[in-house]
Amino acid sequence: MKNSALLWAALGLFLLHSPAVAQQPAMGIAGTKAPNWGVAQWINLPQDKQALDVADFKGKVVYLLCFQSWCPGCHARGFPTLQQLISSYDDADDVAFVAVQTTFEGFAANSAQRAWETARRYRLEIPIGHDGSAQKRSTLMQRYRTGGTPWVIIIDKQGIVRRNGFHVPAQEARKMIDSLRKESLAAPANIETLPQQRGGQDRVGKKFPNLNFGRWIGVEEQPLEPKRVKATLYRWWTDTCPYCRSSLPAIETLRQEYASKGLRIVCVYHPKPPRKISDEAVIAVAKRYGYHGPVAVDADWSRLDKAYLSSGQRAATSVTFLVDERGVTRFLHPGPVFFASEDPQHARENADYQLLKRAIEALLAQKDEQSDD
Repeated sequence: MKNSALLWAALGLFLLHSPAVAQQPAMGIAGTKAPNWGVAQWINLPQDKQALDVADFKGKVVYLLCFQSWCPGCHARGFPTLQQLISSYDDADDVAFVAVQTTFEGFAANSAQRAWETARRYRLEIPIGHDGSAQKRSTLMQRYRTGGTPWVIIIDKQGIVRRNGFHVPAQEARKMIDSLRKESLAAPANIETLPQQRGGQDRVGKKFPNLNFGRWIGVEEQPLEPKRVKATLYRWWTDTCPYCRSSLPAIETLRQEYASKGLRIVCVYHPKPPRKISDEAVIAVAKRYGYHGPVAVDADWSRLDKAYLSSGQRAATSVTFLVDERGVTRFLHPGPVFFASEDPQHARENADYQLLKRAIEALLAQKDEQSDD
């Protein structure tokens, strides 16, 4: 009886310090195209998102941690490793981190609320999801055939699952991530750019940073927002810039013509000099200038600095980026102005506008990639 009790105690200790294991017949799908996650509940999402999935991270290396709030291995190894990796790649725009609670047991203890509490405990500002309940098995677990928690999924820039298994040490994860970052993206569409002497062309072909604008104005006025974003146009402007006054009607024209076809417009207001300004004042100026879509606010210029100013000497802040669906900058107009015109005096402004328009059309014309259900 005593030996039996010792045996059960030893077994309990083993289970306590082992990853929580779900019963799966065949674990992992490494080497295959990453299926959609199918996760409906999220926190820490960008302002314009209600959910995330694989397609949102095209062109990035994705490190996805599957956890449960009561899982000892998640707290002993999963989350500490995740924190280390996030810190290591803090400035890497081509690496993304996501954590999803894939609940398959202890449904009360591993609820969505507990997942949010766990995220706050570790001060995680990355997207956090919850999937699985007593009524519905975790979609992510089924599609990726995960074996329990902590479970790590690493997806490459092409959307292929490169690792799918239990916890991986930080050093090993870094080695794989660094290797995947060096892999090239698929051949892009051929797009004519401005000459180097115009400035800012060093950013073309580079990954555009994840800016996560925290303040948006007029988001409810988005009838032209595309169902699928094939390209994103970023334009910084301000209320004291006559060139912005001339360029914003052109941005509105592009929004009207191409938004429903897959072009997303991010029209970014940055006060000059940096200062506080009300939403009402910003949107009033935008409409007076001829732009009627939603506006993102970069009050302290931190996003402009991250995307453009910090990487070299710049002649203007009224910059325009055209970014493809993989997150790569394909065209950059360094400012200060462009618009359509038949007036010979504005031949350069018109030529720049027409070049940008052709670049947009080239990106929107690319064939759709197949997506998993």
